[in-house]
Amino acid sequence: MLRRRNYWLLFAILLLSLTSLSPSMELDTSDDTYPLKQPLNPSEHSESGDKDNVESLSIRVSMSKEEFNELERISNNYSLSSGTRVILSNVDSAEANEILQQDLTIGRSPDIIMTDGRSITDLATQGYLLPVDIYQSVPGSAPLTTLIPQMQWNGYDWGVPLDIDPYVLVYSPKRLAELGITGLPRSLEQWNELLKVIREQPNKQRYLLAMDTRNPYGYSAVLESMGGNLESISPALLEWTQYAGNYFFLTSRTNTDLWDMLQDGKLAVAALPLSEWQKHGNSTLSAEAPLTASSGSGYEAIYSRFFALPAQSGNPEAAVNWLSYVTSSTEQLDWLENTGRLPALDELYRTGLPESVKLPFDTRLLLVDETNLESKSTGGWTALSLAVTQLLTGKLDPAGYAAAAAQASE
Repeated sequence: MLRRRNYWLLFAILLLSLTSLSPSMELDTSDDTYPLKQPLNPSEHSESGDKDNVESLSIRVSMSKEEFNELERISNNYSLSSGTRVILSNVDSAEANEILQQDLTIGRSPDIIMTDGRSITDLATQGYLLPVDIYQSVPGSAPLTTLIPQMQWNGYDWGVPLDIDPYVLVYSPKRLAELGITGLPRSLEQWNELLKVIREQPNKQRYLLAMDTRNPYGYSAVLESMGGNLESISPALLEWTQYAGNYFFLTSRTNTDLWDMLQDGKLAVAALPLSEWQKHGNSTLSAEAPLTASSGSGYEAIYSRFFALPAQSGNPEAAVNWLSYVTSSTEQLDWLENTGRLPALDELYRTGLPESVKLPFDTRLLLVDETNLESKSTGGWTALSLAVTQLLTGKLDPAGYAAAAAQASE
C-alpha cells in the first residue's frame, strides 16, 4: 500500500513539472523567417555600430572634374584628421537623377548623396532620407536663410547645402541699343516692347530669350524680372509666355553657341547660371540679377547643391561629421576660391566675401529676413519642374500649367 502511494506521489510531481514548463514551449507559427524591417521614427533611429570606429564613408556626387578634385582634397584632409576613409564617386550630370533614384530605391545607397536643394523636401516626404539634425544639432554653420525652407520638413532638417548658383540674365548692351532698347527689361511692358521690335524684323532671325528646359531656374529668373514667380504666376505672365514662345531659343543642354548669338545680335537675352557667366562672359556682355535691390523680394532663381543622408545610410553619425567639416566656413571659403562656386553660409555674406570675388549683382539680394520666409516647405518641385518644361515646349497651355502648379503645391 505504501509503495502504491509513492507511485501516485511521483506521478503528481511529474505532472506539476510538465505544467510549469508548458508556457515557454509555444510554437512560432509565423511564415516569415525574419521579421520585416519597419521604418523608424526619426527621433528613435538606432545608432549603427560604434560611431567612433567607422572605417569608411561612401559618398556619391555629380560635379565637374575640377570641383571633384577639390572635394577629394578636402576629404583627404578630413581623413587625415579623423581616421575615417572617404570613398567618393562622381557621376555625369546627364545620368545623375537616374542614378540617384536607383541609389534610393534599391536599398544599396551610399552614406551621403548630392541633389538639387529644391528636391530635398520631395525626397524626405517619400521616406528616402534621414534627418541630419538628430545626429548633430548644427551640421556645419547656419545656411543662407533663403535655403531653409528647402531643407526643413516635419520639424527636422533633411539636407546640408554645399553651394549656390544663382541664375542671371545676360545680354549685349550694344545689340539692345541697336534695337532702341535701353537696358535689361524689368517689367512685362518692357519685355513686350523688346518682343515687338524683334517681331517687326521678320527678315532677321532673332530670338528674344534663351532658356534651358532641363530645369525651371531660367524661366524663374525671367518671371522675377517681371515681378512674378513660379508657384503663383499671374494669368498675364502665362499668356505672355505662350504668346512669346515662338521667339524662345530652348536648349536641353549647356550650349556654348549662346555666347556668339548674344554678341552677334541673334539673341537678345539668355537666362543662364552664374557659373556659366563666370566661364564664358566677356566685356562686350552684361549680366544682371533678375531682381533689383529695391524690389524687396527674395531671390528665387537660385540652383543649390545639397548633401543628404539616404534612409539606408550605414553610418549616419560619421556622415554628419564629414558634412560639418566640408561645409564649415573655412572650407566654404576654400571651395569658393578653388571652384568659383558661391558658398551657402549666411555669415559669409553678412561679413563680406573676399575682395577678389566679383559678382554682377549686389550680394545683399541673397540675404533674406527669417520673418519673410514662407512658413511651408517647398515641396512638389519635381512636378513643378515638369510643368515648366511642358509649358515652354507647348505641351501645356496657360490653364494647364496653372492647374499643374496648384496640384504640385498641395
